[in-house]
Amino acid sequence: MKFEFSVDEDETPPPSGFDLGHIDVWGSVGMATTRDRDPAGGAMIYLTVTSLLDGLRTFLSGESRSYESTAVDSSFSLTFTRGRDGSIETRCGGSLVDRSPAAGVAAAVHAAAKRFADAHLEQLPRDDAGREDLQHSLADFERFMGRPR
Repeated sequence: MKFEFSVDEDETPPPSGFDLGHIDVWGSVGMATTRDRDPAGGAMIYLTVTSLLDGLRTFLSGESRSYESTAVDSSFSLTFTRGRDGSIETRCGGSLVDRSPAAGVAAAVHAAAKRFADAHLEQLPRDDAGREDLQHSLADFERFMGRPR
């Protein structure tokens, strides 16, 4: 499973934590993306990545059967459902995208969020709330995965 988060190429400077961007997900069964949604299809990417990290961490560390992550300012959503064997099914709009162990889903989301943060956070002002929230969520997720920052 692979996730990719990106800032929309049409965003105009200066960068902001409210910038639009895209989510691309490749799984063992299918693919999901914000790019095929109308009108623009993008989501507030910094806030969406933060929400996904926080929600997925809570879901994976709890006992809930499912968790739906809806992109901020978009209709795009991913639903994560825990199987009896502990595997996680990832669906978009009811279509199966992937079935993986929970650790694999966590690692895929973490790797994409880390790549995104490394590439884009320094471009945001230091006092930008979107930047601060994503930094905190990434640190919390890394602690959850046993990888202190």
